Amino acid sequence: MPEEYKEPAPYRKGEANPFESMMVRFDKACELYNLDKGLYNYLASPVKQVIVSIPVSMDDGSLQVFEGYRVIHDNILGPSKGGIRYSPDVDIDEVKALATWKCAIANIPFGGAKGAVKCDPSKLSSRELEMITRRYTVNLLEVFGPDSDIPAPDMNTDEQIMAWIMDTYSMHKKETVTGVVTGKPIIIGGSKGRREATGRGVMIATMAALKTLEIDPTSTTCVVQGFGNVGSVSAQLLNEKGVKVIAVSDVSGGYYDKNGIDVNKAIEYV
Repeated sequence: MPEEYKEPAPYRKGEANPFESMMVRFDKACELYNLDKGLYNYLASPVKQVIVSIPVSMDDGSLQVFEGYRVIHDNILGPSKGGIRYSPDVDIDEVKALATWKCAIANIPFGGAKGAVKCDPSKLSSRELEMITRRYTVNLLEVFGPDSDIPAPDMNTDEQIMAWIMDTYSMHKKETVTGVVTGKPIIIGGSKGRREATGRGVMIATMAALKTLEIDPTSTTCVVQGFGNVGSVSAQLLNEKGVKVIAVSDVSGGYYDKNGIDVNKAIEYV
């Protein structure tokens, strides 16, 4: 552990290693707890890191091979749990950084995990996405399971992706296994409110901060970076609390209106 803690610079893709950035913060926590060095070494190392190749026959007849990842950081408290993201920029270090303690910090009996596939969903057809998802699942059959490792939606993945994972896993187990994923459609065992859960968490945390700072939400403006599932829901729920959303952004650019953005119309447009 470093003798002197230095606040890390904000992580930007291509400028720093996300896992190292996360470890700087972990080092500070361990320093505050005066953690035993052996325990530090154990907690700093993921339990399992898996990299798989995903060959897929594309719509144009070509064969492409994508790379998939799954990192289980810890499973002492119970089955590991964590989302799967699809992104052209993702790598194993980003997945390692995102796989850390998660549920354990909230005293929930699950371990931390994260998965990803290096691909650009915006350039893939629904069939190609399905083939990537099913092959990724098959390659991780020995990792996934309701008692071992449970995936969930994340960036660029949704209820449909989770349904494909559950279906593929169930076919190979020769029984319906609803517990292998969370975030699946309600009709096949999903939970109400799951899609909005992360964005609702952003709203709850923001409102708690405003209360602590004694700031009236109705006199507050905010900007939201990202307008996918999390960002759009966060903006919508904050707007319902009286916060004026004056700017939003996504991969297409940023949008600003000093008088406030009609969040519902923005969601409808997207």
